[in-house]
This record gives sequence, structure tokens and C-alpha cells, in this order.
Amino acid sequence: MGKQGPARWKVISRMGVLLGFALVLGGFIAQDVAPPDFAKVLYVTVGLWILGGVLVLAGIVLNFGDLVRFARGGRLGEGANFALKVLLAVALVALLCYISTRRFARLDWTGQQKYTLDTKTENILRSLERDVEVTIVYTPADPSVVAWLEPTSEMLEEFKALSSHVSVQDLNWSVPEGRSKLEALLQRLGEESVSGACVVFATADSHEVVPAAKLIEGSYGPGGPVGSFSGEDAFATALTKLTESEKVTVYALTGHGERLLEAEPPMPGAAREPEQILNSPEYSLSRAVTQLRKDNYEVKPLNLAAEGAVPADCAALLIAGPRTPFSESEIQALGDYFDNRNGAAVMMFDPEVVTGASTNLPELLAGYGVAVRTDAVGLANQASIFGTIQEAYVPVTRDGIAEHAITADLKNYSLGLGSGCPLEVVSPPPGEMLGAKALLTGIKSSWGETDYQPGGREAAEYDAGQDVPPPAIMAAAIEPQAPPASPYGPPPPVDLPGPRIVVIGSSLAFVNASVADSPANLYFLLNAVNWMAGKLHMLGIPPKPIEFNQVAVSENQVRAARYVFVGILPACIIALGIAVWVIRRR
Repeated sequence: MGKQGPARWKVISRMGVLLGFALVLGGFIAQDVAPPDFAKVLYVTVGLWILGGVLVLAGIVLNFGDLVRFARGGRLGEGANFALKVLLAVALVALLCYISTRRFARLDWTGQQKYTLDTKTENILRSLERDVEVTIVYTPADPSVVAWLEPTSEMLEEFKALSSHVSVQDLNWSVPEGRSKLEALLQRLGEESVSGACVVFATADSHEVVPAAKLIEGSYGPGGPVGSFSGEDAFATALTKLTESEKVTVYALTGHGERLLEAEPPMPGAAREPEQILNSPEYSLSRAVTQLRKDNYEVKPLNLAAEGAVPADCAALLIAGPRTPFSESEIQALGDYFDNRNGAAVMMFDPEVVTGASTNLPELLAGYGVAVRTDAVGLANQASIFGTIQEAYVPVTRDGIAEHAITADLKNYSLGLGSGCPLEVVSPPPGEMLGAKALLTGIKSSWGETDYQPGGREAAEYDAGQDVPPPAIMAAAIEPQAPPASPYGPPPPVDLPGPRIVVIGSSLAFVNASVADSPANLYFLLNAVNWMAGKLHMLGIPPKPIEFNQVAVSENQVRAARYVFVGILPACIIALGIAVWVIRRR
């Protein structure tokens, strides 16, 4: 006769003990997660505690004899050993969790890496040589603190993880300890520097304050924040201003019909002539200028005819689409700047058939190894569902982006240069220790059409020997080049003297209207300026705002979710495993 199991009433009573413990625990959870305005929560919790306690006591009384025999038997030691193993495992997990809280890390599983710091920010942080103390000043009474405090804290923790020179602290000035810290901070920085909610970046001798209002682009509604978080851009700008002692000056040439740096918006409803449209904000370079100023540049206009020479503090020249010839004295001044002062410049050109004007500046570049074909227009044939489409627009994809410091972080982007003129890279004159290299090359079906008819109905075709051969080169770099190294001589110097010039076959590609559709164009221009100015730590992709994609929940709901996912679900899984084990054992 087989061994009989325990009586049914004993099984039920033992299950009652487990149910009683669960009810007691449920009472504590109900009290913790219930909303403050739920007045009857006390009755619920007390009822659960009483019912659970009765079940536990009843189960112990009914199974008292079995408990005594179990304690006297050898299975008590096995149970104690098992319990000790469980406690050690829990302690190990707790230790790992504690270590993870001390070393911040975040995995970004989004396809576009939305929550990963951009390369430019990482370069700025890794190049820090001074200690920066970051203080988050806030009060929970401010309703907007929910929108900006959490992403700010997480982002600054990433800053701290990338650089040992960054330290972060919270300052809640609604509590007595926080108010005393705020007073000490105000005495250190000056009372006029800190007001309301903000983030303070401070070094030993300077500081920058980022108001919380600049971190949120949008509003905060009942369902949570609406808009985007632009903290990375604001924080990177603050670090740049703190760590660079002086601003670097970029001069933009004027007087030859160049693109406007900034323009006033037209009056609402006013009719605009074609010339007024070209002088409007969408055709200016104000977005690029704004970003340069964020990178601690000072952008100034320069009339070379009036000044007679390039100023001594010029780190780089910006020549954006000149439309009239330069005088002989201006050409001589530019030649002196490049040849005798190791000058740097970004030069943008446009086709003559598009602008209806011409300039003689390409003649100067011919001596440095780049021929600007302003007599041609860059065209490209692209396949679509409607057949082949031809446009005066040259796309630049991954294969057309050269290996260079300027383009190192642009491999995952596509650029597009519209209404541009192609370039040809030629050898510089003998004796010139310069090298010219194509940076941006269009797709294989692009070329330079010398017989372009704006508005023409018939598609153009490439004519060998007349047109600029495919693929069309749309940007090139001129820089010093070391002579071939001798195996018996010393290695060539790393920082070679000589001019650095970036030539681009389109100025239209960098106006506000274009960079809004193709942000990589702006990244390329900013990297070119940083490369010429020697600010290599500023190379990379600038920060972008992070769109809010979250739902606002109360503290009670957060605690309820914690109990569900940390306690209840794991307990259910364990219980299921025990039940399966018991069934199989039988």
C-alpha cells in the first residue's frame, strides 16, 4: 500500500498560512500605494492584517505537531542551508545593484540613438583639463521641475561618467540644508547670477548659469511634458565657454554680394520681390552663425576693400557665395593671408548661370590645386517610382564622404548640395608643399553640366570632353602636405605650416532653408571651421533636442509598479516553479 499524503484539511490549513502572509503583506502595500485622498485605506489595510493574522495563527495551531516533528528532524538543517543560500544570492544581487548605482551607465536601444550623447559633446568632455562643479538648483514646488529635473540628472550623470573632471550635486532650496547651500553658492558666484531653477557650471575662477527655462522647448500639460529637452546643447555650450579662456574670431567677407549672416524677417502679408527673397532669413546663414557663437566663436563682418588686410586675430575666413570680382589689392591681401600667415578659409561658390554674376576668386584657388568650375552646374540622375528624375541637386552618400577629420563623424549621414558648381582637384604648382583632396563627392550619376538651361524641359546629358566628368566633386580641402619621408631622416613634423582652405561648390546648401532639410550640411560647415581654427575637440555632430515620449505618473503609481514588477511578479514565478516541482515529485 503506497504512502498516503497529508489530510486535505492539513493541506488547506498550510495554504492558509501562505495566504495569511500574503494578506498581511498586501495590507502594507495597500497603505503605501493608496492615494492620499482615499480616506478608507485604513479600513482596508486593517482588515487585511486581521484576516491574514487569523489565517496564519490558525494554520500554525492546526499544524503545530507537524512543525515540532519537522524541527526535531534532519530536514531543518537542510532548510536552513537552503535559506542561507537564498540570503547569500539576494545579498550578491543587492551588492551588484549598489555598485551599478555608483557607476552610471545607460543602454540606448533606439534605432537613431536618441538618448546617446553626440560625438561633439563627448569630445568636449574628454578634452576637459579643469574641474567643473555642476549644481542642479530646484524646488519641488515648481510645477515645471517634473519636466526637466530627471533628464537633466541623467544627462549630467553621463557627463560625469565620461570625465573625471565633472562633479554633480543637487540643491533643493526648499529644505533648510538646501537653503544654506544656496546662500553659500550665491556668495561664491554673486546673487545676480542665480535665480530660480537652474543648472550652474562652475570652475575655480568662472561660472555659467543655464536657466531651467532654456532646457525645455514646449510646455508642460496634464499628460506630462510636451515638446523636447535641449539640455545637451545648453550644457555643452556652458562647458565650452568655461574651458576656453578667449573667444576665437571668424570673419565673414562682405562687399561682393555674399550671403547675409543675419536678416530681418519680412513684414506679415507684405509682397516680396526676388531680391528681397534672397535677402530674407531663410536665405541667410544665421543658423550657422548662431551655432558658431554657441561654440564660443565671435563672428564679425569684414570689408577687405576698406580694411586693406585680414585682421591679425582672424582664425578663419568665411566667404559665402561672392558675386562680383575682387580688386587686385583684395586678391593680394588674401594671398598674403594664405601664404605668409598660414591663413584659413571656407570658400563657397555658385554657378554663374544660377547667380547671373561672376567672380574672379577661383583664379586664386587654381594656384592651390582646386579648380572651381563656375561655368557648370552640378546635376544628378536619380531613380524613382516615376522613372529617372534629373535635378540641379547633387546628393552625397556614404561612399562619397572622404576620410578626413572634418568628415569623420558624417559617415552615417547624407548631404545634398543644390544649385552648385562642381570642383576639380588638380596638382598644385611645383614647389608648393600643399595637397588638395576631395571631401564630398556626389553619387555616380552626377556630373557638371556646362550647357545647363534653368527651367529647360529637356533632360541634359553628359558630354565627354565638354562637361565636368562624373561623379561631381562638391567640396575639397587644401592643406599642407609633408614631403615623402626618408627612411634615414627624421619624421616630418605633425603640425605643418601652410594655408588651410575648404572649397565648397554651393553656398545655397548652407542657408537656413537648406540646413533645415539637410542638417548634415550644417555639421560639415561647423566641422570645417573648427578644423581650420585648430579646435579639434569641437569636431563631431552637435547635440540635438530629445523629444519627450513619456507619461506622467504619480508617486503612488510608481510605488505600485515597483511592487508589481519587483515583488509580486517574481513571487508568482517562484510559486509556479514550486508548484511544478511538487507536481512532478508526486
